Amino acid sequence: MQLTQQRLQIQTLQKKVVSLETALSCMTKEFETEVLKLQQQAMVENQAGQIENFKLQHLLQMKDKEMNRVKKLAKNILDERTEVERFFLDALHQVKQQILFSRKHYKQVAQAAFNFKMREACAGRTEYPKIRTFDGREHSTNSVNQDLMEADKWY
Repeated sequence: MQLTQQRLQIQTLQKKVVSLETALSCMTKEFETEVLKLQQQAMVENQAGQIENFKLQHLLQMKDKEMNRVKKLAKNILDERTEVERFFLDALHQVKQQILFSRKHYKQVAQAAFNFKMREACAGRTEYPKIRTFDGREHSTNSVNQDLMEADKWY
């Protein structure tokens, strides 16, 4: 009786061992499948990260090219601007020189005309002209400098 009881106990324990072994093998298979799943997921995420990294590097290269192009354009614009400024300053200097020459020439012509009228008046051919000054005195009533100042006021 004791022997049969022990045999029954051994059989139940062996069944239990078999069921535990099958459960363990199922769990190991599940664990292995989960590990494979996680590895595949990690590979997919890694590949996605690599693709994203490649795209970002490509975008960065494009931005660098665009930045270099913008720098070149800005340098060209700045160079052209300095050329235009230089041309404008040269033209302004030339106009100032022409104005000075024109004023000097006007004074010479006005003085020559005044002197001619005075010679004619001294000879008795015409009457004396109004007195005119050419040196720019402050209290003169008929000065060539007043003519030039009036010309400056004209728009």
